[in-house]
Amino acid sequence: MNRLTAVVFALLVSLVAGCGGMTQGTSAAAAAIVHIHEQMNQGQFEEIWNESDAKLRAATPKEKYLEFMNAVKKKLGKVVSSQNAGWRVNNINATTSVIMTEKAKFEQGEGTEVFTFVMDGEKAVLVGYNIQSRDLVVK
Repeated sequence: MNRLTAVVFALLVSLVAGCGGMTQGTSAAAAAIVHIHEQMNQGQFEEIWNESDAKLRAATPKEKYLEFMNAVKKKLGKVVSSQNAGWRVNNINATTSVIMTEKAKFEQGEGTEVFTFVMDGEKAVLVGYNIQSRDLVVK
């Protein structure tokens, strides 16, 4: 095997190994979203906060986070269903992040949720949550 063939082979092996991390990341993030939605429906916002990454906790004071999440539940109600509307996996400086967009239906409206996770081993840990919902604003 000549040198060029060996380099190409090594790059292909790296690419295939990297793709496995992508599917593992999206699977872990999808499972985390199901768990977070269950917690949201039970009003367990403090538990979501406690299980989140330190970056989320540093970016938003706990009281503001709880106030926001309670407002989402009060205005939209429980999550009835959600469907993935897209995802992106980034690997920068050996840190894998997964961004998942969900089209969510609530008891009293609908919205587009964006969850940002960082991978900690095989577990997706919440770093950010954003919701865009006309129903959240006008109700």
